[in-house]
Amino acid sequence: MLKLIFFIILIIIFLILNINGQNFISNSSETEILNLYIITHKDFNNFISNKSYKILCDDFYQLKNKYILKVINSKNDNELFNKRIGYSEGSKIYYIWKKYKNNIIKSKYVGFNHYSRIFKFGNDIPNLDHIFKRYDVILKKRSKLRLSLKKQYNKFHNKKDLKDILDIIKNKFSNYYSVALKTLNNKIFYSCNIFIMKSEDFIEYGNFIFGVLNEFDKKNNLISDEIIKNYISKFKKKFFKIEYQRRLEGFLMERISNIFYNYHFKKILQIKIISKTKKIKKLQKKKKKKKIIKKKRKIKLI
Repeated sequence: MLKLIFFIILIIIFLILNINGQNFISNSSETEILNLYIITHKDFNNFISNKSYKILCDDFYQLKNKYILKVINSKNDNELFNKRIGYSEGSKIYYIWKKYKNNIIKSKYVGFNHYSRIFKFGNDIPNLDHIFKRYDVILKKRSKLRLSLKKQYNKFHNKKDLKDILDIIKNKFSNYYSVALKTLNNKIFYSCNIFIMKSEDFIEYGNFIFGVLNEFDKKNNLISDEIIKNYISKFKKKFFKIEYQRRLEGFLMERISNIFYNYHFKKILQIKIISKTKKIKKLQKKKKKKKIIKKKRKIKLI
């Protein structure tokens, strides 16, 4: 009799835990705290193991190595894929932005690194809730150029590009126009489209960035890599390399992103990045040494 009562109690406990567990799982999977994407187009030396990071590539077949992190293929359902050379990392940011905009992916914060440029904190992601009480956004540490953003772009690219961008902002996104002029005439530059921001700000970011670039593409009929190549070849200078200049929208996106940052964010937390694979390899070696030392200590204790 006692065994039967004990068995019934166990079943009741199991059912209660199962119901609560289902609710807990559904709530936790609804919204993550952070999705921090590592953008890549090839295999790289990865030292990151924190599951908040995800690897974002154009196509799974580009990567032959096995990775601990989740790998996302941005080729599917991405109308920018055919222009991915022009948009550079922008096509992958666009892919994620569309997912957030349509509530397919949810998280409190969202950010982007590159395979060879990772925020210096690496696996040790700081408490973002504490940070965002004081700051509006996290950006890669800024640099100060010798020339203004406008003059620097015009020196190495086609002058017509930024004229078109300013015309589009003036006519279609007029509230950004005065900030756009100030930003492009300034020497302060947040490069590489590396950031962490609140998801609602990220949706607004994409609305502006891809809204402007879409108008730019329409204006110049840039609907494929081949047309982009022809567009660039008409305006090339002696030192222009067409393959490099084909990343046209990617270069413009960096400048437009700075306009967005200056318009939306008053308090910016700047964090250094590990900018070279050599430095990443050094960090890997340090971590391996630490593990070896820990193992030796354990052996001594035993």
